[in-house]
Amino acid sequence: MRKRIDNVYRYIIIEGKKPIIEQVNMIESLFSEFMVITSITHDDYHVFITYEQEIDISFLDVILNISSDIFNDLRIYVSHYLDDLDRFKHQAYVLSKMKDIPFNKYVYIDDKVLLKTHLDVIDDELKRFILKKYAQDTLMHETIKGYLECNQNMVLAAKKLYVHRNTLIQRIEKFYQVTGFDIRQFQDAYLIYHFVK
Repeated sequence: MRKRIDNVYRYIIIEGKKPIIEQVNMIESLFSEFMVITSITHDDYHVFITYEQEIDISFLDVILNISSDIFNDLRIYVSHYLDDLDRFKHQAYVLSKMKDIPFNKYVYIDDKVLLKTHLDVIDDELKRFILKKYAQDTLMHETIKGYLECNQNMVLAAKKLYVHRNTLIQRIEKFYQVTGFDIRQFQDAYLIYHFVK
């Protein structure tokens, strides 16, 4: 079980294929039933909801149900934990990346989907977005690269990196907590390896 990180928040973006401005009150009412909303804003096609607690509900199921009720195709982006990042800059970046993803390709979007759909254009901005505070951390990059090049073998990687196995485990866990990418899982490891190879 993962522990919650303090002093952080998350947000979701609900995007409609057609304007959803008339459904904002209904969306706010529905989401406030299972989360404490710290802020909600909107434009014609988007609703931005910020919250702090861990949610044990399928956002995919919720958005599919809302779509069928209002007869509008919707998709949802769910952020990982954010702390000192400028939320509005973060949201603007996410919206720019979502524009590159065909609307009906994904109903549920997170940082893993954004990265998977933009692997062909890895730039410094995407690197900062995905790796967050570890974007320029060469020690973390070497740790990840060493671990993955040892086929995710913790003992072998610890020997190769000249660190104690527990130190390696702690670094990998910290990376997961900050970025949301668990390099112990194949798909996450594959995506992150593109940044450190």
